[in-house]
Amino acid sequence: MPAVANENSGLATASGKPTFWTHNDSGGKPELYEVDSVGNLLYTWALPDLQNKDWEELSRDPQGNIYIGDTGNNTNTRKDLCIYKVSDSHSSTKAEKSHTITLTKRIFRRRSPKKLLTAKLFLCQRQLVPLSKNWGKPTAKLYTLPARAGDYTAVLKDSIRLNGMITAADISPDQQTFAVLTYGKVFFFAIEEKKIDFKHPLSCLKIGRGQVEALVFVTNHDLLVTNEKGKIYKITRR
Repeated sequence: MPAVANENSGLATASGKPTFWTHNDSGGKPELYEVDSVGNLLYTWALPDLQNKDWEELSRDPQGNIYIGDTGNNTNTRKDLCIYKVSDSHSSTKAEKSHTITLTKRIFRRRSPKKLLTAKLFLCQRQLVPLSKNWGKPTAKLYTLPARAGDYTAVLKDSIRLNGMITAADISPDQQTFAVLTYGKVFFFAIEEKKIDFKHPLSCLKIGRGQVEALVFVTNHDLLVTNEKGKIYKITRR
């Protein structure tokens, strides 16, 4: 990864090109960085109208819109978790066309200060699918909410014990599989009858790549992952 993205925390494919968008997390500038498959910086997309309180994840829809999850909450103090929607095009009006999908306080209310939650997300069937990243708890939760501007309460759909903290998630281009990344493993789940849940596990791939932070499908079987040292790796689902 380029030096400017030294705290990268999300990956999404660019629209119509073999390149990728990434960003920094907490404290980073409100910018997206376009990189190639080996991490060379191609373009910096400044979004001055947005705030980067703790950007955690990216996802892109077929229309070229990018969803930025400002959903980091490691200190368990935030009440303003949100998702930004911006158009993936290099024009001077990009920031002006951004919309905000707000996650209400009630969605991510914690019952214990030791059970912190940060949401990772992907887009499927016109819905956003946030997954919880719980500190000190092995159970991950999967929610859905509309992928349009508004103030919503996410709907809990399923949960699973992964014995690891979720660091990223993404869906395959054919919308048949989603992947969940934890430190050291990638879990793959099938999407049956257009239902997003953990009921159809496919496989688990062990990856010794350090503290892995981001993941994106490149094809239905090939993915890219990045780690905290800014290294990019290609992995293949078996």
